[in-house]
Amino acid sequence: MAKSLNPNAAGHSPPPASAPADPPRRNLLAAAAAVVIGFLVSLFPLATGALLFLDPILKRKAKSGGKGAKEEGRPFRRVATVEALPADGTPVQVPVIADLTDAWSREANQPIGAVYLRKLADGKVECFNAICPHAGCFVGYSGDRKIFQCPCHTSSFELDGQRILPSPSPRNMDGLAIDAEKLKEGEVWVQFVNYYSGHEKREAKP
Repeated sequence: MAKSLNPNAAGHSPPPASAPADPPRRNLLAAAAAVVIGFLVSLFPLATGALLFLDPILKRKAKSGGKGAKEEGRPFRRVATVEALPADGTPVQVPVIADLTDAWSREANQPIGAVYLRKLADGKVECFNAICPHAGCFVGYSGDRKIFQCPCHTSSFELDGQRILPSPSPRNMDGLAIDAEKLKEGEVWVQFVNYYSGHEKREAKP
């Protein structure tokens, strides 16, 4: 009798088919999603750290008001005593000292500029920024000619700060305010402001 070629004929079942493997595309999508989620989660501490790092700079910029800042609100700084100024009206250059603060550090008692002080006959005191309005050089004082002179581009100014024409300077020397109450007490406190050079109209720097 011939044997049957059908495997089921002898009561044997076929071997079970193996389960199909997970599609490779599903694995790639899961990996990509994990990368994206990890990136988004890492953005929060990075953004927080950046804000903490930039916070001093942003506060300083907001406080300064940027270009064209006003003189109002500037502090008065002690620069001299009235007794130290010559009674004959000769101008005296004195440094302006202040604490320098950048975004993250502070240096105490640093020179931030210079001014000329001149005591008038009535006891009042005039104050001028020592920077030439033309190109930002320091103005000198000629005792022989009794005038202010800039060594850079020959700008000259009278004792009251008025420019001597013709002059490359677009304006007179920059006068600064003095605290009248402190002056009565024998001290000279100046509202120190630096102005942009080369402009006919005064424009305060931050």
